[in-house]
Amino acid sequence: MLKSDSPEVIRSFNLGLVISTLLIVLTGLVTLYSASRGPGLQTLTKLQAIYFLSGCVLIAGIVFIESDLLKKLAYPTYAGCLLLLGLVLVVGHVGNGSQRWINLGFFRLQPSEFAKIAIILALARYFADDKTGAPYSLKRLLVPALLIIPYFLLIKKQPDMGTAGIVFLTAASMIFFIGVEWKSIFLVLVVALISIPLAYKYVLHDYQRNRVKTFLDPTSDPKATGYNALQCRIAVGSGKVLGKGYLEGTQAQLNFIPEQHTDFIFSVFAEERGFVGALFLLGLYASYLLFSVRAVLRARDKFELLIAVGLTAVMFWHVFINIGMVIGVLPIVGVTLPFFSYGGSSMMMFMICTALLLNISRKRYIF
Repeated sequence: MLKSDSPEVIRSFNLGLVISTLLIVLTGLVTLYSASRGPGLQTLTKLQAIYFLSGCVLIAGIVFIESDLLKKLAYPTYAGCLLLLGLVLVVGHVGNGSQRWINLGFFRLQPSEFAKIAIILALARYFADDKTGAPYSLKRLLVPALLIIPYFLLIKKQPDMGTAGIVFLTAASMIFFIGVEWKSIFLVLVVALISIPLAYKYVLHDYQRNRVKTFLDPTSDPKATGYNALQCRIAVGSGKVLGKGYLEGTQAQLNFIPEQHTDFIFSVFAEERGFVGALFLLGLYASYLLFSVRAVLRARDKFELLIAVGLTAVMFWHVFINIGMVIGVLPIVGVTLPFFSYGGSSMMMFMICTALLLNISRKRYIF
């Protein structure tokens, strides 16, 4: 018998996930204050706190939604997000060469952030309804591919290869979890290896190709395309073991680090807190992921299981790619650091992810 609201379940509430989230958010707000002391950025910490508190209201509403309702909303949510992704290319606000936001006056909505949740819900619904079971062949993955491709192409069109990549990797994580034939995996890998040179030449924009070149050799153009990567490495390296101290990071306080309040905020933290601080932050994210796995283990059906897997994958890929690009082991792409990087849509998206994980965690079978 399932007693999702019984005292036993309340006592087994995923408190670890809540504590991990709070610690990451508070550490992020403190770091954002340091990163946003430049001209015109002083109000960002206050706005980020407002976004977080608004997200707490969302959590309160989402935690107790029943799984059946989530399942009914999966495809309408996918369709609504698809409409917004198309709309942003028509009436969207342009910033830094990208057209990613819809200006609502009081809030700049970035539909591509919420597309990550929408694709998780849609794929979870599809695989939950499919009674044939795994492993899946490429032919049987045609419908999931038709769900993923429009999102990927519309987000890439903005252009935003970082977010498009997150959507693809999240979807791929769910598909591999559900089970794919080995021969299909081998065929995909072969096609991917053949396609990479063609994609580099014909699919990527000039600035994206420059990012790849910069990743391979940042010193080739240190004052232009290699500037971001070099400044981030200098900031992280100069933090050494214990860091320079709060508000004492020269790279951050002298505004050498580009977009230091968004994509590159980890370099600000690493310069101030050093290697030890970076390990502490990675420990917080690892804790969040471990408590996310608890939600996976508590899922009562295939639909909830796949949602939990997808949400855990979103967090993992964001942390992996963002920190990887800052320390120079991955090319620079526009991927935020969860609960750390400034941004209303990003904060709201991760708060919804946390709410859904808490929703799944609170349920368990009691015999």
